[in-house]
Amino acid sequence: MPTILVADDSLSVRKVAERQLIEAGLEVALVSNGEEALSWLNTSRADLVIADVIMPDKSGYEVCAFVRSNPAMADTPVLLVSGFVDEEVTRQAEACRADGIIKKPFQGAALRERVLELLSARKADAIQAPAHAPAPPGEGLGRGIPDSTTSAIRALEKLLAEQEKALEQASLLIKDLVARLTETETQAVEVQKRLAAMDPAVAEVEKLMQMLRESVRQATHTLGRHGS
Repeated sequence: MPTILVADDSLSVRKVAERQLIEAGLEVALVSNGEEALSWLNTSRADLVIADVIMPDKSGYEVCAFVRSNPAMADTPVLLVSGFVDEEVTRQAEACRADGIIKKPFQGAALRERVLELLSARKADAIQAPAHAPAPPGEGLGRGIPDSTTSAIRALEKLLAEQEKALEQASLLIKDLVARLTETETQAVEVQKRLAAMDPAVAEVEKLMQMLRESVRQATHTLGRHGS
């Protein structure tokens, strides 16, 4: 029974893929990111790999490149999965020599049909190819990627993780500032409303003051006449 490795960080996508592939009579292994996919491939053999192009740790492109760089599994079909398919996704899929791209969410039995098609094509190629002893699982893994390249990749991953953390902290700070500005703006509007409500009272006080000043003026004038 062919074994299909499904690597996707979305639980719902993994479950849909698992159901469709099991219904097709296939054995399914599920992992949630690219790093887990590479670890699984180091110890097990897949007849076909399905990998999401965007995952934590390792992308689907990197998983595909890993498969192609190892003689023990270089001819394993790799089907990439993406929420959108544009020129850039297609270019990167071709660069890592993927066997195809399928868009998610999967439409009907599209995934099952594409997987069965790729498995049939691989079986036909195996019949036409000269017989040879299969390499043991895991043989040759890691030989296609130089240590210096691996170290550089891990350094970049660490840098990206640090940048993502810094961006997250900056985002939280911006949200806090926006909340404070909103609160200040709300308070300013409330003060304006209260001042507007006080306008009639201020006008009345000014009117009373004017009347008081007039009364004082008249009283002063009257006292002045009596004194003279």
